[in-house]
Amino acid sequence: MTQADPAELWRQMREVTFVARRIDQPCDAEDIVQEVFLKMSQAIDGVRQQERLEAWVYQITRNAVIDHHRRSATMARTHAQAANDRSLQLGAIGAEESALLAQCLKPLVAGLAEPYREAIVRTEYEGLTQAEAARRAGVSVPGMKSRVQRARRQLGDLLGACCRVELDTRKAVRSVEKQGPCPC
Repeated sequence: MTQADPAELWRQMREVTFVARRIDQPCDAEDIVQEVFLKMSQAIDGVRQQERLEAWVYQITRNAVIDHHRRSATMARTHAQAANDRSLQLGAIGAEESALLAQCLKPLVAGLAEPYREAIVRTEYEGLTQAEAARRAGVSVPGMKSRVQRARRQLGDLLGACCRVELDTRKAVRSVEKQGPCPC
């Protein structure tokens, strides 16, 4: 079995094809290759079996690709969470529309099931952080976040049934208009 030449491995990796086939964006593939180069340069002296050098490099590369996909999925979830958290923020609406929205939300919040009502009141009306609200309610922080998200979703659905709410691109409320019979 021939021993792999580190310089040849660097040249092969520079072509990026192994990574590019597994990543959607070419610039991300190049970033991953740079990350692999860095890991290789930091640890290549510690490789015990020089004949397994090529397999070692490809294992580092596969792990870097997997890490990239995990980071991308986490970022996507974070962006979705942030968009959801902004879903009921007030945008450029006037005082009259703001009063109408507050008038509509009050009975809708009161009609939510207890854990959701408590979560939304503590975080949105009392201004507590979700962590502090969780501590006071005796639930985990992820549990409180889930309750707040569900309460916001339920409020959005209830509000949408009685009022026409227009959101801007940031998901902030742009206009509110009553339509038809309204429980509030």
